[in-house]
Amino acid sequence: MKIKSLYIYGYGKFTEFAWNSVGLMQVVYGHNEAGKSTIMAFIHSILFGFPSKQSSQLRYEPKYSHAYGGRLVVETKTDGDVVIERVKGKAGGEVRIQFKDGTIGGEEQLLSLLAGMNKALYQNLFSFDLKGIQEVQRLQGTEIGRYLLAAGTFGTDQLLSIEEELKKESEQLFKPNGRKPKLNQLLQQLKESEQELKKAKQQNKNYDSLLLKKDQLEQKRDKLENELKEKANTVQNVTTVLEKWPILQENRSIDQRLEELGLIEFPVDGLKRYENYLDKQIFLRTQIESIVGKLEKTEQILSESKPSSAFQTVVHRADKLIQEWPLFLQNREDITENEREIEENKGRIAEIEQALGLHVQAESLELGITVKEQVREELNEQLKLQLRTEDLTKQLEKASFKFAEMEAQCQSIEESLWSETDFKQLEKERNAWIEIEEQLYEKKRQSGNSQQLHKEKKQSKYRRIGEGVLFSLSFVLFVWAIVSTQWLLSLFSGAVCGYLLFIIFLANKGKASSDEHLSVQIQELTAELEKRGKNYHPKVVYEEQVELRNEWKRMYQIVEQTEQAKQDIMGQEQQIKTYLARNKEQIQGYKGSFGLPIDFPDFRLEDAMDLLSEREDRKKNIEKLKSHLQEKLDKQMNWLQELEHIASIAGCTREDPSETLFSIKQKLKLEEEKIIRQNEWKVKKEELESERIALESEYKEYHDLLSELQKKAGTADEEQYRAKAKENEEMHQLHARQHILQDQLNQSIKDYFSLYASQDEIKQEYTQLLMSIEAIERSLENIRQEVATLDHQIAMLEEGGTYTEKLHRFYQSQSIFQDEAMNWAKVNMAISLLQKTMNNYILDRFPKVVQKAKEYFAFLTDGEYLSLYYQENDQLYVERKDGTLMEPAELSQGTKEQLYIALRFALVFVIQDDYPFPIIIDDGFVNFDKNRTKKICTLIQTISKDNQVLLFTCHEHIRELFSNDHVFILPTNHEQSSKSGKSHSMI
Repeated sequence: MKIKSLYIYGYGKFTEFAWNSVGLMQVVYGHNEAGKSTIMAFIHSILFGFPSKQSSQLRYEPKYSHAYGGRLVVETKTDGDVVIERVKGKAGGEVRIQFKDGTIGGEEQLLSLLAGMNKALYQNLFSFDLKGIQEVQRLQGTEIGRYLLAAGTFGTDQLLSIEEELKKESEQLFKPNGRKPKLNQLLQQLKESEQELKKAKQQNKNYDSLLLKKDQLEQKRDKLENELKEKANTVQNVTTVLEKWPILQENRSIDQRLEELGLIEFPVDGLKRYENYLDKQIFLRTQIESIVGKLEKTEQILSESKPSSAFQTVVHRADKLIQEWPLFLQNREDITENEREIEENKGRIAEIEQALGLHVQAESLELGITVKEQVREELNEQLKLQLRTEDLTKQLEKASFKFAEMEAQCQSIEESLWSETDFKQLEKERNAWIEIEEQLYEKKRQSGNSQQLHKEKKQSKYRRIGEGVLFSLSFVLFVWAIVSTQWLLSLFSGAVCGYLLFIIFLANKGKASSDEHLSVQIQELTAELEKRGKNYHPKVVYEEQVELRNEWKRMYQIVEQTEQAKQDIMGQEQQIKTYLARNKEQIQGYKGSFGLPIDFPDFRLEDAMDLLSEREDRKKNIEKLKSHLQEKLDKQMNWLQELEHIASIAGCTREDPSETLFSIKQKLKLEEEKIIRQNEWKVKKEELESERIALESEYKEYHDLLSELQKKAGTADEEQYRAKAKENEEMHQLHARQHILQDQLNQSIKDYFSLYASQDEIKQEYTQLLMSIEAIERSLENIRQEVATLDHQIAMLEEGGTYTEKLHRFYQSQSIFQDEAMNWAKVNMAISLLQKTMNNYILDRFPKVVQKAKEYFAFLTDGEYLSLYYQENDQLYVERKDGTLMEPAELSQGTKEQLYIALRFALVFVIQDDYPFPIIIDDGFVNFDKNRTKKICTLIQTISKDNQVLLFTCHEHIRELFSNDHVFILPTNHEQSSKSGKSHSMI
């Protein structure tokens, strides 16, 4: 089982506290009073229940919250994640378990989940604290071995403590040769009492005979007292019979009368019910007669208020006429309006014809959208052609002016042009000039390069200096090599000197000759150009003539283009005139088709078409209005004829339609009221019929009830029924009186009364009884005196302690001894069972624990102690690495504690398959040094791979031995109060 998360509703100082990620190795760190003990107690409480109010354990009830409890989410191998919730309730609280599949359980399921584990056993096996470790320090000698043996077997020394207590208790009760134990003292007292009893038995031989005689007298006395009691009871009964003789006599008379009446079968409250049913019948008969009278009156009213059958055939038509009256008035107004609209349309048509000057009344005109669009296109085309004509006229004028201007410019250019022969000679002179200029340019360029070389010479001054330095060094090296007879070095340095001298010579020579020749050529070419340029500049003149010739060609092309443009414009103008004539003819055709005059302006043709369309629309509207007018006139005539017909049937006046219609309305209203009254009275009639039927049915039911009563009473008519009712009433009265009498009589008195025929006979019996009682009392008095004499004699024998008293004392001592002996046997049986149980555990479990503890102990002591051994005399031995066997008492205090921890952890390992529960450690290692603490923490981390470990500590050095992923820090008091209700997670 692994705890995955916990949530505290209210427990101790925590309220709405959540810990959502509990790991397999979990360190819970917090300062003192941060709540570590509270969380441990919370886990115990959720699993095993809250401590009772009478328990000495703390309940941790919250002071600032009504909620008490919380929940754990645990992971199990068989059921997966399980939620265990416990809240305040009866006993240990109300627990609720929710499994992964949604199943809900309670205490029974929790007990099964915990495999029968209880809180005490869990704390002994899986809880570690400082107290258990410090217990090792307190013990000495062999006690240490036994304590460690118990820790490794049961997890605690409680069984050993119980065994010691039981042995002490057994020794306090009995020792074989002891004197002070309680059973030894009781056994001595029992022997002494038995000796005294034997002596008393020998001294009292006559005691038994006196007791026997006393017993016989007491038996006789008891017999006479019983007989006296019976006689006294008889006297009392006889006296009661004498006192109640009249009552007994009346009771006998009632029995005789009841016997005469016999068994009467009569319904309960039969007469009352009979008379009630009769009254109901009389009442119902009166109501039925009243309803029959109302029905006759209703029939008469229905006959008198019957509607007119002739008018009923035209009711719907009359109602329709009334509804159509507003339409009649509206039609009359519409007729007047239609006539006015017809006249208005005729007047507008006359205005249009006069405005357009129409001389032909065409039957039908084509004024559709297509025609209008064609006319609009023709007018637009006419406008475009007119605008185009004007534009062409302007273009022709511009082209003519431009043509004359271009011809004048061409004439002027032709006058400045050279002849073709002169132009060719000029071209040759220009070419020669250009050739000389190019040569001069090339020479000047070369001269410019020489100057550039001169600059480069200045720039390479340092280079030549370098060459000189290099030559000097080479020459010095050459001289030194010859002096020192270094022939190879002298050869190399001599070659370098010669190469440098050759390069310097060639460069200076070429530069001087080139500069002189270039200067002579430049002077000759400059003189030739000056000579030729005295008369004219051939190159400039040539370029001017070439430009004039190009300009003349360009102007001549423009003249030709202008001439062609004039011809084109004239052709377009002629074509447009043709189109205009055709367009005019088409427009005139439209005017003729519309009946318009020939001189009607073309630009008004579209307006004329709109007016003609309006005229046609108004003509059509006139025809439509005439049709509607005739239709309304027909409706008016039909409505008036219908009105006259219905008025004749209803018998109304027929002078004015409105008056006639009002009379018909009155007639219709009157007929409707008659129908409503007819329907109301018919409903009333149906209600009366239903009421009559219901009353008759109820009347029949009461008649049947009366018949049933007579049947139950066994009578044929009302007179017999009433007679039987009277007898039944008498019988009930007799029974009631007898009941009152019997309350004063019991069965024994009635039995005594039946034994005597008369009152005198019973009086005689009474006298005899009194005499018999006096004789018995005298005999009792004699017996009492004899018994008193015997009592005195027995008392004399029993003075100073009698045999009976000593016998009683003996039995009392024997009983006390047996009770104490039973207690001693129980204690010894418990010791035997406990030792047997411990031996079984030790033989079965402890060897496995020792095997695992050996591994843990060797790790904790860094191999100082290699093995553990268990002997059959319950002795534990430790083997040091040098082979020495040592008892636990011989170990140092710290090593003892390490051995204790190893045994506890080994025990958990051995039982983990049966009890896979989390291990809870409460600051158990605070007394260890740094190295031992580190070893313990390493071992805990190893164990946490198989068992979840929750380590609670307030020590920083222990916390630092674990990674932050395994540490959960409890908030301080301030943080808890400020973060109440928020979830906390891993650091």
